[in-house]
Amino acid sequence: MSTISSKEKNMLLIGAAVVLYGIAALCYKAQMPNWKKEQKIYQAAEKKLHDERALIAARERWKDEYDAVRVFMPVFPYEKDMRTHWLRLMDDITSAHELKTTRLNVPDKDTEVGDVSELPIDCKDWEGTLEALVNFLYDVSTQEGAMLDVRHLYIKPTTKAGILKGTFTLYSAYMRGN
Repeated sequence: MSTISSKEKNMLLIGAAVVLYGIAALCYKAQMPNWKKEQKIYQAAEKKLHDERALIAARERWKDEYDAVRVFMPVFPYEKDMRTHWLRLMDDITSAHELKTTRLNVPDKDTEVGDVSELPIDCKDWEGTLEALVNFLYDVSTQEGAMLDVRHLYIKPTTKAGILKGTFTLYSAYMRGN
């Protein structure tokens, strides 16, 4: 049996170290996409946490703003059919400005967020002049006794001169009570 000299032992140790570094480099390269993905998830969660803490810190300000706007929020009895109410109001506003609306879609039930109810009216087709549309949008934003908001508005020209058409979604906010 032969003995291994110290020079050969050092060469074996260096070789083993090189092999281990090679294996580590391959593992690092294989895991790098996962680490980057997890880092993005962590950064998104950190941003969300920061944003939520900022909202919580501003709670008093939001409460004050809500209290200021709440007095303008219309209150309706529980038994009143809100679909009919808001459709009639929208029909009155569109008729006053000669904006023709067809294919209205209103859900059967409103959505409730806290003590505020919201009902979207989806108009799949409207047609009118630019002036009629602007006057309609102005009336919607200034309607007394109602909180109405047009959130989605799509406009495109027609083959008729000066006439536009498109779609919009009108959201109504209100409260239920006596």
